[in-house]
Amino acid sequence: MQSVVVEAEKYSLTTGKGSYTLLGWWRFCYLHSFETKQHTIYWNDKVFSGTSEGPEMVRGGGLLVIGQDQDRMGGGYTFSQSLNAVVADLRLYNQTLTNSEALDFVSCKETHLDPQPLVSFSDFKNNWKIEGSVNIEDLNLADICQKESSFLIMFPEAWSFSQAVAMCNNVGGSLPVPISARENEQILSFLNPYIPYCSDAHGYSIALGMLKEYETHSHYHYKSGENITYSNFLYRRDEDSNCVAIAVTEDDYGYWYYSKCDLELCTICNFTSVTHLKVRGLCDESLFDTTYLVLGESGEKPVFRGFSNSQLQWTGTTWTLTYLPENNVKATMTTKFEADTRPVNENHGREDDGQYTCDDGTCISIDHRCDLLAHCPDLSDEINCNTVKLSETYIWELPPPLPDGSPTPVSVFVNITSVRDVSLIDLSISFDMILVFTWRDPRLTFQHLRDNMDQNPVREGVGVWHPEVFMEDGDGSSVDVQVRGRQTFVRRVGPPNPDIPTRLKEGRQSINIQIYPRTVYTMLI
Repeated sequence: MQSVVVEAEKYSLTTGKGSYTLLGWWRFCYLHSFETKQHTIYWNDKVFSGTSEGPEMVRGGGLLVIGQDQDRMGGGYTFSQSLNAVVADLRLYNQTLTNSEALDFVSCKETHLDPQPLVSFSDFKNNWKIEGSVNIEDLNLADICQKESSFLIMFPEAWSFSQAVAMCNNVGGSLPVPISARENEQILSFLNPYIPYCSDAHGYSIALGMLKEYETHSHYHYKSGENITYSNFLYRRDEDSNCVAIAVTEDDYGYWYYSKCDLELCTICNFTSVTHLKVRGLCDESLFDTTYLVLGESGEKPVFRGFSNSQLQWTGTTWTLTYLPENNVKATMTTKFEADTRPVNENHGREDDGQYTCDDGTCISIDHRCDLLAHCPDLSDEINCNTVKLSETYIWELPPPLPDGSPTPVSVFVNITSVRDVSLIDLSISFDMILVFTWRDPRLTFQHLRDNMDQNPVREGVGVWHPEVFMEDGDGSSVDVQVRGRQTFVRRVGPPNPDIPTRLKEGRQSINIQIYPRTVYTMLI
């Protein structure tokens, strides 16, 4: 979101420019003088001022609706114009506040203004009518005004420490590392609903993101390597282990213990920013969103909320993708294995341009795809690396067609590498040579091409058209030819086509690329 627009009657009064993030508290105060036409917007830490045309006043006798745009009074609502947000405070004053009063409001300072606002949330249940999908709950002012922007999400499947690290990394988070008693309590408070099915026989519940340093018996952050000065060990169980888990048994509640790193526990991921996940493989005409946020839990599993109109969540037995404007439009996941309830990683990944999603969900640079070196933990970046894709109508016996029906141009390069024998008696010569043919075939689609042509081989068994080669001497007689090797390469002569999100996997594809079959011959003429 790049701007905020304030409208009154049919007038657009002002636009405040800025850049604002999702899943973070926005504090907003708008002051407007109908007499001077001047206005000021206080938006978090930004201030915008100006003048604009507008009505002489805001007329009464209407209907105030929060969270929907009225196309007619009390109606004309549409899903696309609904507010998907948490509104913590709302006040409408019949006077212009001072600058200091407005700053106090957006700075989360206590405000004692007189007279009281015409409209507020002070008596919510009596003064407001609740319609539609609206939840009411109490919020702590400290939570709204805290500068730290972090939140926790539970992944209740059992993972080892290395698997938990990979899972959190795949969705843009990290394992929690409490550095104070307050943060440890926050983790416990979040963990409480999951304790019945997220604790093992020893009372361990989740792994924390820290490791033990054996020599000093200190512990450090698993990603940054920084020492953790805060400690909450009761006693040091499993001294031979170097992972740390938090306990939830009655006697040891909230204390830490060393635990084996292959111990499989529930996983909590900590997020300091909103993660955008990209769903691939949907049709162009699909109603479902392609970009999703990791947003809360439902059914003890994470909820993935689409940018516009869809939501992916666990529905008891499977993952269900719902088109929210019409709840009867749904898609369900078919699991690969009966006991597998984890989201399938092969069709979604972090929304980062220039990245490739491994089958286990890990993201790597797209430049590492099919570069003959494994970068994915599961080696999936080196699977299905054929450089040529054949269409169902491709006939390898036919040469590439040209629009005017003329023969296919083929360039020939001859390199005689050595002369093995010259016989004046037999009037013969034997030599080695390399023949390189070059042509274009617009019927083919190419993928995973590197700048270095030698890294773009066409694998044996892929049936692409090659020019037939006939060799004869000056008298038209046949010659003895021994083929010592044959290879076909593809040379990239331009940038790849843009990535197409309807494909299940990220990739770089091109067409109309030059093909270089290179053949080594020994010839006796």
